[in-house]
Amino acid sequence: MKKMYAFIVVLGFLILPIIAHAADANVPRITKEELKVKMDKGEDVLVLDVRTGGSYTGSNVKIKGAMRFAPNDVDAWSKNLPKDKEIIIYCT
Repeated sequence: MKKMYAFIVVLGFLILPIIAHAADANVPRITKEELKVKMDKGEDVLVLDVRTGGSYTGSNVKIKGAMRFAPNDVDAWSKNLPKDKEIIIYCT
């Protein structure tokens, strides 16, 4: 029982920062309907699909024109993103 409790505590310390970062109030959110309006209006947005392998390949739903980037390589590709566009990142 002590080992299970220790595992849960360690797992909590690993997951909580990720959840806290994702729920950060400073990160603006957009609905799929809002994105569609922006795209239909021709607004200059860059849509990035950062779903992982199985989530991406197993899905037949993809946003037309979205660029795919591996989330685990964010340090490499994020440096090259344009500064003059609104960037919208999606995953599942």
